[in-house]
Amino acid sequence: AHFLFQEFRVGASNGDLSAIITLGRTALEFTPLEHPQRHSILVELADLLSERFIEEGRKEDLDELITLKRAASEYISLDDSQRQISLRELDDSLYERFRTGNSMVDLEKIISLRRVTLELTPQPDRCNPLHSLADSLYERFQTLHSVSDIEEALRLVHTASQLCPLGHPDLALSQVRLARYLKAKVRE
Repeated sequence: AHFLFQEFRVGASNGDLSAIITLGRTALEFTPLEHPQRHSILVELADLLSERFIEEGRKEDLDELITLKRAASEYISLDDSQRQISLRELDDSLYERFRTGNSMVDLEKIISLRRVTLELTPQPDRCNPLHSLADSLYERFQTLHSVSDIEEALRLVHTASQLCPLGHPDLALSQVRLARYLKAKVRE
């Protein structure tokens, strides 16, 4: 399938993106669930839809690519490092949809996904996942004003700051977040 996508793209112009997407959908439709190439087709099709979404801003493309990225991530074992990359890409797409639509359902999915990502991340590399989860909890706090969200965000950022040695750039990011979250909590 990858070969077909690449061969078709080589001679294709920008106007052919829809035709390439149709080809990808057809390939996916005729690929059995257990086929070893199904994951690749899901990823390729999601990438094509992402490209068209960037060019044209079609919400339905974003919705479909989120569905495809979620399905693709399920083909990757929990201990495979590619799973974190796949989850991060899904997170980015969900956040884009949340940013444009402000849907609490998407924010809840983002929070759940970031919890999973944090659990899969080894201890010394947890600073960014801690910040990401804290940021999403802070966003939910700003909407729902749930004190438990801001308190958890504060704990996560504090934990992230403890992982960073003095002078590390992530330490400064943790301190900025800590100040912002404390200010928000005091105002509440």
